[in-house]
Amino acid sequence: MRKLVKKYLAESGLLLIGILWGLGFVSVKIGLNEGMNRFYLTGLRFLGSFVILFLLFRKRMQKISGDDLKAGILLGVIQYFGYFFQTYGAAHTTVGKNAFFTAINVIIVPYIFWMLNKKRPDIFSFSASIICLLGVGVMSFDSNMNLAHLNEGDILTIISAFFFAAQVAYTGYFGKRVNPLNLVLIQMIVGGLMFAVTQLATSGISEVTPLHGKTLIAMIYIIVFSTAIPMLLQTYCQRLTTATRASILMSTESVFAPVFAFFILGEMMSLRVALGATLILFAVIVSETKLGLVKEEDLETLK
Repeated sequence: MRKLVKKYLAESGLLLIGILWGLGFVSVKIGLNEGMNRFYLTGLRFLGSFVILFLLFRKRMQKISGDDLKAGILLGVIQYFGYFFQTYGAAHTTVGKNAFFTAINVIIVPYIFWMLNKKRPDIFSFSASIICLLGVGVMSFDSNMNLAHLNEGDILTIISAFFFAAQVAYTGYFGKRVNPLNLVLIQMIVGGLMFAVTQLATSGISEVTPLHGKTLIAMIYIIVFSTAIPMLLQTYCQRLTTATRASILMSTESVFAPVFAFFILGEMMSLRVALGATLILFAVIVSETKLGLVKEEDLETLK
């Protein structure tokens, strides 16, 4: 009974991550709408989260090995490009499309695993890819089959999904070779410093301005509630349930993001976008659950 309660609490924590991440898309949009430089915003996000996590876990850190350092730097660089394109895209598209196009990364992960581990994706992964492409097509093409509804922000977000998929795949690849806490902290500091250097190289310090009003509230939320707390919750909660359940619960960010955007920013979602988003979400479910046609314990051995 106690074990069951722990499992439900853990899965509630993972659902909370989806909610926090969903609102995080809105917070990023608010920061960008208020004129924050995207590199300044994202650099603060990771450097601030690094400071919080380092202060909380510094006593639990182990000596950083060469493998920790190499894996952390690689993942930090991949993370940098993922957020580079996602945040750039967020400035030029809606919160809902930014979230749903980001969710495509779940469909891409099996193909990167294929390259890393020579493990061919199953029929469900291939089917999910087709459904996902249909969803992207519905959101992008008009009745004359012109790419009238796919803008610069959408394309940049789709590119970011490939980097996020690589981050997930390489994290799994390095998982048993490195210390997880060291890996998280190294990739955060690497990503944060890369954004700081990019900010200084492109805009100097002229756009590094004090935070106030909406930008201050948005950054506090992004650093604490959309990055640091989800990282803590994921580290603890994911151990108490299956990877499949964890993936599905956390992918609800793409559902919560447009809901929060509607109530906070007044963003409306057209029927076309809603249909395309539904297909993308269904593709994620197919990819992760195999529609219940594979036993859950067997699913974990497939991952």
